[in-house]
Amino acid sequence: MGGTVQRPLLAPLVSAVAGELQGLGAEEFLRDTTKLSNAIRDLSRSLSVDLAVAEFGTLWDAEAMGLPLDWSGGFPPEPKGELPIPPLGDLAGSGRGPVVLEAVRRLVSLLGEQVVVSAGVTGPVRLSRLSGGKLSAVEAADLVLSAVRLLCEAGARLIWVVEDPEPPEDPEALADAMVPAWQSIAFYQGMGALHVSGAADGWEPVASSGGPYLVCFDPEASPGLAAHFRASGNYGLALPPGQPGQAAKELASTGRCVLLTNDADLASAVAARDLRKTVSALRSAAR
Repeated sequence: MGGTVQRPLLAPLVSAVAGELQGLGAEEFLRDTTKLSNAIRDLSRSLSVDLAVAEFGTLWDAEAMGLPLDWSGGFPPEPKGELPIPPLGDLAGSGRGPVVLEAVRRLVSLLGEQVVVSAGVTGPVRLSRLSGGKLSAVEAADLVLSAVRLLCEAGARLIWVVEDPEPPEDPEALADAMVPAWQSIAFYQGMGALHVSGAADGWEPVASSGGPYLVCFDPEASPGLAAHFRASGNYGLALPPGQPGQAAKELASTGRCVLLTNDADLASAVAARDLRKTVSALRSAAR
């Protein structure tokens, strides 16, 4: 994936925080298709963003496959136990699977061509860890592919593959295992984005493998990835709330930065009343 872009697409991670604006708890909001889709539609228009984020980092797919989640502490939910292997549930019919997929369909209908609809899946390394190691990251790539296909069929045109900072044990094998998922997104004329937050320089070997997807990262926390993409290639920036650092500003202005997003859903870091100011700061990285 290469070429020059006129400006980065603005994609703040506001799916869960949209519920706070309505005075709703995270679990209640994220289990209600109508409230979820309508709130994200309204917020996407209000904030003048390029991408509407129907879901990000809520472990909806792992939950649908049988992972218990604890919502008592609010957002994000905490895993309670391990992902069962083999999975117990059906992605399209269990847990919040039907909610996420229908929210994507409704947002596509509500927003039309104005805004790109996106949604996330749990990455294979994280799924492996959630299974307690019973499933390898390479094996988990098949589960990722299943979730990716469902989101693409529902109409999502940007798919976030959400990972933790800790890298895979075998980057080359994982890169090969993920090729069908990235190709599936491309088949639906979409874009794939590997989202790694925090100190994620250990993912550089995966980034070096290339492919039809973007790596989204925080250049201040991951100087190795910043150096890699400063030389060549398209990428996205996944920034924490607040004013962008110097490395972020430099990389946002290369003509190769495709996405400006956050390092996590803003519900975990920003009060609803500060949302507009936070999104404005993110937008400023490309100025």
